[in-house]
Amino acid sequence: MKGCLYCWTQAELDVLDGDPALVPYDIVKQFARESTDHFDRDEYELAWRRLAHRVVGVLENEPDSMYTTGLEQARFTSWPEHERIALRSMITDVVVRAAGDEQRWPALNDLIQAAAQLDQDMTPWLRLVESLPDGAFAHLAAYWSRDFLVSDSSTYGAWLFWKNPSAGEQIEEWLLTAALRDRLSAMDSEVAQRALEQIDQVAEFSTR
Repeated sequence: MKGCLYCWTQAELDVLDGDPALVPYDIVKQFARESTDHFDRDEYELAWRRLAHRVVGVLENEPDSMYTTGLEQARFTSWPEHERIALRSMITDVVVRAAGDEQRWPALNDLIQAAAQLDQDMTPWLRLVESLPDGAFAHLAAYWSRDFLVSDSSTYGAWLFWKNPSAGEQIEEWLLTAALRDRLSAMDSEVAQRALEQIDQVAEFSTR
């Protein structure tokens, strides 16, 4: 495999080009975080297709939205359908497992951001959030509404570059839906109540 020899040894590139089961964890992690222009694009796509399931393992162990930023350069939307379905299923399972473990809720934002790179669109993943248990759902509503009060929806997602609408705009619109308010209002939860109070402030700022 061709790659930047300042960042990679030829031995590491050869390993990336071989059996994905034999690629060391740290090399998979480095590959997922590496700048995409450090590889030949055609070879980069093939490497991603070989290593996708390994990258998902890294993502689950160390949630970071950066790990899937290479999917656009790897031409994910042109992969064979069964490979796209498989990767989507694996990442969905990671999100659902995290949602089922309160100790892992702090990772949900990064996991959702990483998942959204598949589509360059938050919409299908916000639908997934709606299917999560109440606790995880309220956690994300509170997290995102607080984030938008501290900063701004236009700056959300360091690695989410699409526009019109941006990822932050999509989440802000979702936060202001009647269905979300109704669900949070039905919960007997301090987190849900806090989310509602913050969403009221987001709504106020969004109309100024």
